[in-house]
Amino acid sequence: MSTPHTPSDLANAISELAHERKRADHLQRQMLRLQQELEVLRGAARDASNSRLLAEEELDDTRDRLQLALDAAQLALWEWNLRTGVVYLNARWSEMMGDVAMDAHTPIDDLMDRIHPDDLPHLQQQLGQATNGTLQRYEVQFRIRTLDNEWLWLESHGMVSDQDALGQPLRLIGICADIRERKRLEQATETARAQAESANRAKTEFLANVSHEVRTPLNGLMGLIRLLMDSPLDGEQGHWLKLMDESAHTLLGLLNDILDLSKIEAGKMDIETTVFDVADVVEKTCAPHLAQASGKALQFEVDLHPGLPTQVRGDPGRLRQVLANLLSNAVKFTPEGGHIRVSAAPDGDDRVRFEVADTGIGITPAQQARIFEAFTQADASTTRKFGGTGLGLAISARLVTLMGGHIELDSAPGRGSRFHFSLPMPAQHGRPTDSMPLSAPMELAEVQAQQHTFEGLRVLVAEDHPVNELLMRQLLKRLGCITTVAKNGLEAVAAWQRGGFDLIMMDVQMPELSGLDATAEIRAQEGNGPRHIPIVAVTANAMSGDQEACLRAGMDAYTSKPVSPQALMKSMAQALAAESRWVQGERPQAPSTGAVESKPTRPSKQARSQPTPALDTDKLRRRLGNDPAALADWASSVQTELAGYRQGLTQALTRQDKVQAAAQAHALKGSLASLTAQRAAALANGLEMAARSGEWPLFGRALPVLLSELDTVDKSLQSMRDTDRH
Repeated sequence: MSTPHTPSDLANAISELAHERKRADHLQRQMLRLQQELEVLRGAARDASNSRLLAEEELDDTRDRLQLALDAAQLALWEWNLRTGVVYLNARWSEMMGDVAMDAHTPIDDLMDRIHPDDLPHLQQQLGQATNGTLQRYEVQFRIRTLDNEWLWLESHGMVSDQDALGQPLRLIGICADIRERKRLEQATETARAQAESANRAKTEFLANVSHEVRTPLNGLMGLIRLLMDSPLDGEQGHWLKLMDESAHTLLGLLNDILDLSKIEAGKMDIETTVFDVADVVEKTCAPHLAQASGKALQFEVDLHPGLPTQVRGDPGRLRQVLANLLSNAVKFTPEGGHIRVSAAPDGDDRVRFEVADTGIGITPAQQARIFEAFTQADASTTRKFGGTGLGLAISARLVTLMGGHIELDSAPGRGSRFHFSLPMPAQHGRPTDSMPLSAPMELAEVQAQQHTFEGLRVLVAEDHPVNELLMRQLLKRLGCITTVAKNGLEAVAAWQRGGFDLIMMDVQMPELSGLDATAEIRAQEGNGPRHIPIVAVTANAMSGDQEACLRAGMDAYTSKPVSPQALMKSMAQALAAESRWVQGERPQAPSTGAVESKPTRPSKQARSQPTPALDTDKLRRRLGNDPAALADWASSVQTELAGYRQGLTQALTRQDKVQAAAQAHALKGSLASLTAQRAAALANGLEMAARSGEWPLFGRALPVLLSELDTVDKSLQSMRDTDRH
């Protein structure tokens, strides 16, 4: 029989039941939360699995793209394990080596044994720097022996791909490319370049031969015209000779144009730097064209700006050549009644602007694009109607560029043309050295005016060409000289040995013994004695280097054929001045030509150990008459001048101003030579050559050496001032 429940028991039971229900609800909620978390974990697992699959797919795609890229570029992939010394090579490598296309693992030593011996040191250097950690990436070309025993050119690019905790490389990876076709093209290019250089040398030699062969008879023709003009003639004969003279000068101009173009193309055209009067050069250049212009009733205007400097530094000869070419075209292409204007005016700091304008036929835009090309004229009918070769403008444009400017053209058909250019021409103080070439009548007048300068001079003429011999004797006769003729170099040396001559006019190309060898023989026999016979080279060779060859042989001056009286007198004066300097003790070291073996006296050991002084102070004192006051003033002015050159050269280097650097070095070289500072003058000469070729690194290294030598010169000058002051 059960015990009856009391109300209290019933209440407790209800309370316990409610508590159990709460626990059940709590457990249910926990189960639900756990189920949710489990679902989250299951979702994360699914996402991670999907991400891994996607990553693996992306990696596979990347590998596929890399392989496609390697296959497309035909590159061999390699990987070098530095710890094992084994290199993994993909199938492309085996294919290049002439083997079955398959991946391979090869010891590094086996690969290195197949490298060409000439390429192995450089490859080992690159790999060594990569493996010791000093080089992260490298690129190298080398030859490797294939299985067919052929040398295959490869280009390898490599880099460090794995490092240890200390940063030391563990793996290198890279690619190799087959570059044998590139090497074949490089070799073909090199062969073509060598052939082009050979052809260019052949062209230069041909032009040199043509120059000599044409100039020799041309010299005779122009000389005979000159002699005939100095003889009794009637009006008709005089007119014919004038036409012959004009034709001969035209032929000479054409020959000079061809040679100039050849020199420019070969990079051997020299631009001089001398002091001259711009206005004087422009006026004298215009003078010959005024008569031509008046014959066509052309109005000819020369406009010289009043602000033009009186004297500037530049190349008057090349400036005249450019203006003459432009003026010749202006007169040629301007119809009767037209107008020609030539102007020169300052153009900013140390520059002068030149302009030649006309009202001629003009040039179309299409023709302007090629008008400055060699052997090019506006159209084919130009040559038939007006004549010419089309070299003038091409040479003018190149000369302007060499002088530091750029020629420009403004033109339109029927409205004329305007050529203009601006050149660096710094104002200078000094004596102008420019002179104009003269026509035959003017040359004869010049000879007449200068005949007393050379009167009584005993001249040995070494010339094998009978016409040129006649002309040279007649020219020297008009100058009042007494001449003796030698038919070849041997006769010239024998005649000199007999003595009695004040000057030798030495043709360069002669039978038996050339003029260069004859000069070398004479200089060797003279030794270092008190006598120095002045020798002038007379040659039809007018290519670059001919003058230098003559001077190296020991000649004192140079003149080219056709020989003009003006040029002849200038070279004679130059040679006689060289003899005067020799007598005064200024004896240059005779250069060795290799043609004649001489045995100069060997200096003593003591003499060789003594350094050459910066200045010959004794000679400078003698020049100034041992006057202390004059010497002090002179030394002070020289020190100031040298300081200016130092500043100018330093500024030119800073600006990399090629024109200023060459001009300053050239001027300094002349000043130093006159100071007897031969060592410093030689350094200035080297600096000038570096400036002209635009070799600024060399210029920068050479300038401090020259400045140090100038310090020594300055100290010597100061010492002279202090010594003579006391």
